[in-house]
Amino acid sequence: MARSESAKVEVVEKAHCPTCDREQNCTLHGRVDKRWEYDDRMGHSLVGGDEYSLLECRGCETVFLETSSWNENDIDQWYDHGGNIVTEPNYTKVNLPRPSTRRRPDWVDKVGKLNPTLFYILDETYRCYDEKCLTLAAIGLRTALDSCFTSVNIDAAKSFQEKLKELRDKGYIGDTEHQILTVLTDAGNAAAHRAWSPTEEETTHLLDVLENFMHRVIINGNQALAMKDGIPAPRKRKANKHQPLE
Repeated sequence: MARSESAKVEVVEKAHCPTCDREQNCTLHGRVDKRWEYDDRMGHSLVGGDEYSLLECRGCETVFLETSSWNENDIDQWYDHGGNIVTEPNYTKVNLPRPSTRRRPDWVDKVGKLNPTLFYILDETYRCYDEKCLTLAAIGLRTALDSCFTSVNIDAAKSFQEKLKELRDKGYIGDTEHQILTVLTDAGNAAAHRAWSPTEEETTHLLDVLENFMHRVIINGNQALAMKDGIPAPRKRKANKHQPLE
């Protein structure tokens, strides 16, 4: 019996998967091509187009939207073998959701179990970093550090300077890290109160500082303390009658 509909042909294309963060074979589920024209009625005009593709990664199965845009002011031209001019537009591609600018450490999910508030602050801070909202990212870093203090039982009512001093006095950090975390705090204060915006490189360094501190103190520190009860205590040595007492 003849089928009423022809079998659907699966189209596979290369595209940048936002989850795998690399070029992957992707299944094309649909595509819409929209051309547009601009005319200001003063002799200025522009022609372009936007192509929308719904794709699914054949590796991780992430479904994402890829937009491919062009306009007549951004084209390449060359001559073919017959001497004819050939033009081809340069396409600007954007994927939604966008790939993360910075890969989050594998241990970030563990933060959610230890300190859910800190996890949500970190998540929003990483999102700000990905979207180049660097002023907000700097504020988020300071807020995340403040949330870290609660994980080591430092009084939330104290000032940042007092909290950092107590962190050092309790032996969690040394003098050098105290100075580094002070820079992170000052950067967040400047962003929050003086509209200062760090560069992307500066924000990256501040993220490194916070991640190193959290991994050492919040993650590894808690894991080490959790092992304490499982480690057998040393056995008491019996006194040797033939061994002279010192």
